Amino acid sequence: MLGALLNKQIRLMSGMMVSMATGMVTGVVGGTIIAIYHSGDLFQSTVWGILVGILIGFITGLPFGILAVSDGVLSGLMGGMMGAMLGEMIPSETIEQLLKILFILFIGVHLLMIYLLLSEMKEKETNMMVKLVKNPLFSGGFLICSVYLLNFTGPIMAKDIGNEQHQHSQETVPEENISNSLALEIKAIDFRYEPRNLSINRGEEYEITLKNDGKDEHDINIVSRDEFYKNNAENFQGEGNFLLHAKAGESASAKISSLPAGNYIFYCTIPGHKEAGMIGEIKVI
Repeated sequence: MLGALLNKQIRLMSGMMVSMATGMVTGVVGGTIIAIYHSGDLFQSTVWGILVGILIGFITGLPFGILAVSDGVLSGLMGGMMGAMLGEMIPSETIEQLLKILFILFIGVHLLMIYLLLSEMKEKETNMMVKLVKNPLFSGGFLICSVYLLNFTGPIMAKDIGNEQHQHSQETVPEENISNSLALEIKAIDFRYEPRNLSINRGEEYEITLKNDGKDEHDINIVSRDEFYKNNAENFQGEGNFLLHAKAGESASAKISSLPAGNYIFYCTIPGHKEAGMIGEIKVI
């Protein structure tokens, strides 16, 4: 009687663990992919990411009972939120690497969960296929093959999606504006700048235009890179050589005097925006 009760509790705990892990990792991966394809709309990405995580967590936990369902739903909700923020903040040049890492994590977690469930089965109830999957060599080999395929095959997403931000930045700020012209345009989107890296000539005066395409107000504060990191980048809130503010859907322009040669940081001073990824760098040459 006690043994049967204990065995039942072990199966319930295993089910809760499986639904929690599956809901979380699926929410993170799904939310990240959705945010990449809907870049600039954090609200929509978060909603869909949460729905994906909740749905998978619910389905996975359903065979194990209400506690497993609750764990799966809550974990899927958290994973969807984190995935949406991650996909929105990641630079376009590292999207492929991030997705490959997430897919490897996705496969590894599910292999571990399958092994955990199969380990609950009594030896006499297992067949040759189950015994094969329970062998750590099988899971390890499958994971290694997955890593190999992800790293040595072509892109795992459409090239135009991965390069969309970069191409859009080139259209918004032509190359001649950076190197030859006295005008610069920086686009603010919730929550990032485009472009994030600029190069200007010393000894010249530039007119910077902040075009706010986001749903929140944003600004640009320019400070010395050394000063920024010397005073703790995460907590730094000092006013620099230039501050420009634009409300949602509006643009604002101002001129900045000649800056000495060196590296500078520009970021949004609205609380929480810098921490969410609104930061860039200007190199004065």
